[in-house]
Amino acid sequence: MRVIVIGLAVVLLLPTGGTAESETGTVCVAARADDPFRGQVIPPTGEVTSGGLQVKVDRRPAVPWPQRESLKIEGLDLKERHLLAVVDAHGKPVESLWFRFTSYDSKHLCMFYDGYQGIGLQADGRHCPWCRCKYAD
Repeated sequence: MRVIVIGLAVVLLLPTGGTAESETGTVCVAARADDPFRGQVIPPTGEVTSGGLQVKVDRRPAVPWPQRESLKIEGLDLKERHLLAVVDAHGKPVESLWFRFTSYDSKHLCMFYDGYQGIGLQADGRHCPWCRCKYAD
């Protein structure tokens, strides 16, 4: 009888594989219009340029830097380490950094880049007015 109780306890305590989805996080990339390069003046015509810069996360394809509206990169595992890179027009990395969501106490991060101080990454919220991504939660 004791063996049955112990066996039943072990079965009940085993994690159920594959039923729970892992939580994911988001990186919001500030648009060039909201976070211009140092000294960059946006003309009255509203044309904004990023000089061909692109954003790349992990092994995902690089996407052009957002010009007018922030770019939301979703589906990043909160428990994993991620590589965030700024890539030039020729596909060469300009700058990169490794990060974990656990270092920021948030599952929504804001990324910005000015070419002088490098990549900025912080928890998205009221202290990041240049990141304008909308979240369901």
